[in-house]
Amino acid sequence: MTTTTDGPLSGIRVIDHGHVWAGPLLGMSFKDMGAEVIKIQSPTGGSGVSMAGKGMAGTATRDAVDISDPMAYHAFDRGKKSLSLDLQSEDGKEIYKKLIAVSDVVVENFSARVMPSLGLGFDVLTKVNPKIILASLSATGATDGPWRDLVTYGPSLAALYGIKSVLGYHDSDHPQEDQADLDPTAAGHAFFAILAALESRDTTGRGQHIDIAQGEACIQRIAEPLMDYFLNGRVAGPQGNRYPATAPHGYYKTSGLDEWVSISVRNQKEWEVFKDLAAQKSENITNSKFKTLRGRLDNQDELDETIESWTKDYTAMQLTETLQKSKIPAYPVMGALDLVNDENLNSLHRTGLTVTDNNFSLDSLYRGVIWKLEKGQGEITGPTPSTGADNHEILIDLLGYDEKKVITFRSNGII
Repeated sequence: MTTTTDGPLSGIRVIDHGHVWAGPLLGMSFKDMGAEVIKIQSPTGGSGVSMAGKGMAGTATRDAVDISDPMAYHAFDRGKKSLSLDLQSEDGKEIYKKLIAVSDVVVENFSARVMPSLGLGFDVLTKVNPKIILASLSATGATDGPWRDLVTYGPSLAALYGIKSVLGYHDSDHPQEDQADLDPTAAGHAFFAILAALESRDTTGRGQHIDIAQGEACIQRIAEPLMDYFLNGRVAGPQGNRYPATAPHGYYKTSGLDEWVSISVRNQKEWEVFKDLAAQKSENITNSKFKTLRGRLDNQDELDETIESWTKDYTAMQLTETLQKSKIPAYPVMGALDLVNDENLNSLHRTGLTVTDNNFSLDSLYRGVIWKLEKGQGEITGPTPSTGADNHEILIDLLGYDEKKVITFRSNGII
C-alpha cells in the first residue's frame, strides 16, 4: 500500500501502460512528484516489466533477465498502484473507460499500432474524457511514414537513428554496442510535454495527444556530427573515448587492478597546469608536438601513451584529488558496487522502505528522487506493488463497482 504525498503534482491521476524502460520511468517521475499513478498490468502476469532488479543484463554473472520475476520491475514502479486488467475483453474495456473518465493523463510506450488496435486510441479516449492527455512514446512515432510500424528495441534502434555510427573506435570495422539512452531521454521529453499539456488544459479545457518518437528524441546525441556535415562537409566516424574538440580527453589506466581515471583538459590554460603535473613522471609530455591543441589532436595516440606512463603509478583517487585541486575535471571510473557504497550517492538512492509481500522480502535499494525542490519535495511513498494489488480499491472505491461484480470480473479472468 502506498502513502499519500502533497507533492507539486498532487491531485493528478496518471494511467501507466509502461513497459521495459521509457514508460515506467515516465510514470515513476509523476509518482515522485506527488501524482497518483495506476499501473495497468495483465491478469496473467508478465506485463509492464521494467528493466531492473535481479538478473539484470550486464551484471557480473551475465544472467538473463527473467521478466516474470517481480524484481524485474522493482526499480521504476515503486509507489505506484497496480490494476490487473484484460484490455482485450469487452468488460476490461468498459472498466478502462470508466477509469479514463476520472483520470488526467495516460502514458504508453507501445508501438503506434497497439492502442488503436485495442479500440483505445486517442479518438476513443477523448470522447470518454475530453480533458484526457495521452502521451505515446513509440520508437519511431505515430505519424504515418515508412518507419511507423517497425518492430524495434531501444539498443538496436539507436542504429536506425545514426547513433551507432559514432560509437566504437576509429580502427574498428564493426559498430559498437552501448547502453542506449533513447528511453530515459524520451521519458524526460515526455514529462515536460505533459506538464505543458496540463497547463494548456487549464486554459482550453481540453486534453491532447502527445506523439514522441524515442529515436527522434535522441537525435540530439549526434547533433555535433550532423552540424559538422552541414557546415563543413565532414562525415563523422567512431570517436572512441575521445572528444573531437579537445585533447587529452579519455580514460587512463592507474595502479589499481582494472582501475581507470577519466581526465578532460578543456583549454590551453588547463593544459599548461596538467603538463606541469604530469612532467614530474613523464618527460615526453613537454614535447613540442603537444604544445597546441591542434598538435595534441593530431598526435592523440602518442599523447595518451605519454599520459598513461604517468597515471599508471597512482590510484584513480590520488589522480582525482591531484587534478581536482588544480581545477581540472578528473574522476575515478566507478563500478556498480562503488556507487552503492558511495557516501555522496547514498542519500539519493537509499530509502528506509522494506519490501514485504508474497513475492520477495528484502531491504530495498531504490532509485532516488533526483529533483531537489525547496518546497513540495518529491518522495518515494511505497514499494513496488504486486500485480493487481490495488484492484479492490480502484474498482470499488474509485469506480463504484460492488463486491459481487468484482468477484465476477475475477472469476472471468477480467482482472
